[in-house]
Amino acid sequence: MSKPRENAGFDFEIAKSDIRHSWDTKKLEQLMIALDEGYKPKGTPFYEGNFFLRKGNIVFDYTVEEIQEIKKCATDIVYFANTYCTVMTDQGLQTITLRDYQEDMLKQFQQERFNVCVASRQVGKTICSSIFIAWYVLFNFDKNALILSNKGATTREIIDKGKTILEHLPFFLKPGIVKYDVFNSKFDNGCRIIGQSTTKKAAIGFTIHLLFMDEFAHIPHNFVNTFYENVYPTVSASANSKVIITSTPNGFNKFYDIYSVAEKGLNEYVPFRVDWWDVPGRDEEWMQKEIANLGSEEAFNRQYGNQFIASSSLLLSPPSLKKIGDGQTEYIFKDVIEMEDIDISYDGLVWAPDFDIESIEEEDNYWLFSIDLAEGNGGDYSVINIFKVEIMSIENFKLITNPGSFIDFFCLKQVARFRSNEHTIEEFAKILYTLTLDMFYVENIKMIIEWNMFGSELVKRLQTVFPQRNNFDEELIVKFKHRVDARAKQFGLKVKKDNKPIFCQNFKKYIAQNKIVISEKETVREAGTFGKMPNGAYAGQLGNDDLIMSCINSSEFFATVDFSDFAEEIYEIIPEVSRELIEKILEHDTKGGHLNYDIYDII
Repeated sequence: MSKPRENAGFDFEIAKSDIRHSWDTKKLEQLMIALDEGYKPKGTPFYEGNFFLRKGNIVFDYTVEEIQEIKKCATDIVYFANTYCTVMTDQGLQTITLRDYQEDMLKQFQQERFNVCVASRQVGKTICSSIFIAWYVLFNFDKNALILSNKGATTREIIDKGKTILEHLPFFLKPGIVKYDVFNSKFDNGCRIIGQSTTKKAAIGFTIHLLFMDEFAHIPHNFVNTFYENVYPTVSASANSKVIITSTPNGFNKFYDIYSVAEKGLNEYVPFRVDWWDVPGRDEEWMQKEIANLGSEEAFNRQYGNQFIASSSLLLSPPSLKKIGDGQTEYIFKDVIEMEDIDISYDGLVWAPDFDIESIEEEDNYWLFSIDLAEGNGGDYSVINIFKVEIMSIENFKLITNPGSFIDFFCLKQVARFRSNEHTIEEFAKILYTLTLDMFYVENIKMIIEWNMFGSELVKRLQTVFPQRNNFDEELIVKFKHRVDARAKQFGLKVKKDNKPIFCQNFKKYIAQNKIVISEKETVREAGTFGKMPNGAYAGQLGNDDLIMSCINSSEFFATVDFSDFAEEIYEIIPEVSRELIEKILEHDTKGGHLNYDIYDII
């Protein structure tokens, strides 16, 4: 047997004892050197001799720096994950580098009590689950974490990944092990990890502080309701408990019920969504390859589409959904002086983050307000969607097939929206009046109002809400035929069973061509779940569709004289390079040629 190095500095008398003394990082390093030299001391700080596991209830002296790290990890789960967590990959163990959405997911799990997450396949949901469970049992006392899944193998995978994280932490961060079985581990801080597969009576008899249910949508439908009714009370009784539900969609079931109600804000769950395009590197080229490998677009959407319904019933195509998903952003509230004067809450009025609110008064800018009305009794929403009429970006010119005139190269770009299901028609009228007459340059505004019982009432209120200074002009409202055989056009857009499918198909085309550009997060969410219902009617598949319907209605603006007038005004002031390119395209088209061009080569 080789002799230890003289400078190892390890106290072998202590090593022979039963380890009733204190350990620290330096002594541990010395022990590892001695073990590497071949010595086999009686006492070690390892659980059952496993170097990766810390024995429970040992005395450990922490340095000031280690205490600071523990505090930082306990308060910031993202720091903990990116600094200390490891995962097994094809290249072996790798330190985790979280993607942006994974950081957001973990932050939400840390901050919120009830979480429900819908996620596409292969987005790293399982590793996020494992990180959170490991973090939870590390930095709590006397807490039980129960992991349930539709299959025992899935539960074991989550627990195994969590154990890998715990085993490869620095020793000062490791939990002390008291019990370390496959589905039942206990630590010296009193915390436990318990794993089960879902059955009708799962979790009965346990005191649960963290309930983590994975692939909830795939629990057999014949007992999922009974299971949830049994398991939920075991957690809800404690004010400090947490419930986290994650799954890929699987039709209209209990998971759909919980998630869809959470999106409306009608239960305590906070929703979280991860789509396939959130993963870096997954672009349209990747999607097309996957479609080819899987055999069909329908198969792709079953695996990656995050859809509770068949993709064939959705209005927008996967490329369009990805495009608007990539471009979505959280619109922000901005103080508006004019709104303060009417003394009505306008929290639902939010603006694109990069939108210059000062530009709304400029005479060179033109706007469309698309309005969808509801009662204001807490049900459906009343909506004002505000679009800027502008020339399309040059790179999008090639999306316009068979253009008839320069007007075809103009688009509607969403810049703001107001949404409320609590404002009365009169309050809504005051907000709309203030926006159009007091804030924007009124000569450059047109309104599309969905013409129903609330639409006609809104116009009456617009003419009377401010009797001392009323300047509202009905000519702001775009006129449409209310019947196919009607001779004259009337104020407002009448949406009916026979014309709604046409409006929807027009909107689908304009989204694909980037002639309508939507970016507000809630609008994009509604667009992703809008399609044909079983009765053949178009509607939102997951609750409200007021935002997206106002966008669909706006697509009818392109066929109006009002839109042509706006486009003609703007065409005079657009950059010369855009005009030259448009004229070149139109000239080529009138000669009957097939224009195959690279936009930048033409420029």
